[in-house]
Amino acid sequence: MKLRHVLSFTLFLSVLGLAPAHAAETRVVSGVSAYYRVDLGYLVGWTLPADTKGITTYTVTANPGGKTCLASSIALKCAFTNTALGFTNTYTFTVVANTAAGDGPVSAPSNAIKAASIPYAPLTALAKATSDTSVDVEWVPNQNDGGSPMYGYTITWWPSSASGDPIGNEQKQIVATTTRASLTGLKPSTMYIINVASCNAYGCNSADRWVYVSTTGTAGLSKIKPPVVISGGSATTTCWNAIWDAGTAASTGSTFTRSTTKCPGITLDPALYPKIDPTAINSKMAPLATKFAQSASFMGFSKTYSMKEWAATGGNNWYAYFSASSKSVTLGFTTPYTVISITPTVCTVADRWVKFLAPGECILNGSVAGNDIWLPSPVAVGRFTIIP
Repeated sequence: MKLRHVLSFTLFLSVLGLAPAHAAETRVVSGVSAYYRVDLGYLVGWTLPADTKGITTYTVTANPGGKTCLASSIALKCAFTNTALGFTNTYTFTVVANTAAGDGPVSAPSNAIKAASIPYAPLTALAKATSDTSVDVEWVPNQNDGGSPMYGYTITWWPSSASGDPIGNEQKQIVATTTRASLTGLKPSTMYIINVASCNAYGCNSADRWVYVSTTGTAGLSKIKPPVVISGGSATTTCWNAIWDAGTAASTGSTFTRSTTKCPGITLDPALYPKIDPTAINSKMAPLATKFAQSASFMGFSKTYSMKEWAATGGNNWYAYFSASSKSVTLGFTTPYTVISITPTVCTVADRWVKFLAPGECILNGSVAGNDIWLPSPVAVGRFTIIP
């Protein structure tokens, strides 16, 4: 067939709407994936079209609602803030490649995603010594599970120092699947500080609502005076017209008054308690079609550190501040990370703690493995000089 006949035939097909599309087909965005995290919002990623020539931007649309996010021509992700989309709906996202001549086809929708976070904290627990070495604890949970099944309640307890602070190296924890627990193996005549946190796959929330209780014993009750905490009040509260200060160990008493308004009780029907699924420790999410690239970096380095000053501390380990995109504000590192010294005669690393060995340049390499959501990070390099 002669060239002019081919052109005429193509034009004829075009008039009929049957001409094969070329530019539009090669500008189809694929692998659209969505991920939600409290500190990131709704993160949407995709795979670039086979033909990126002439693409100026990408438009990402959230459904339902139709709100959009505009990304540059070389971008592989776009983020919607919590303020933009809120926490109620389950969303899918589509992406379109924009060109000066027009927009490409709409991509297939992403996986469905809904906002979730750590659960709300329970009310301050009640605690009672049941023997010289045991304490029973009970609490009323908040029915808000953060949008993700709770796996239980983490009870943390410490003996108290003379100043009333927790003795951190004697901290102990258990996870309960009911709203009560018995703490055993405690020291007689000792003040304990107890905290109860609600936990799901996104983390735990306790709101620092500590309760203080003293065990009994042959020496009698602990002489440390625990703080008294009244929670639930606000600037608009009418039930109490004064706040009771916890006082100090020297306090002999305190007075507060109650308003004439009847105080409403704080109750929650046990049938409304959050459901507990002990297996819900990790967020269950299928591998994304397109994983997100992540960065890694060291932070907080000074240019030099003194061997003499470090030794004067008794040789305390120095912490290598390392971070990566996959590190969550509520869970920390959820994928394995590695921090090593490539100058082992100058410095060594044990689980991100750095020990100075000799003067010279200390060089650290850090990286984070990938998972179903994140690609492995590149290697980050941190360096500083150790002087005598």
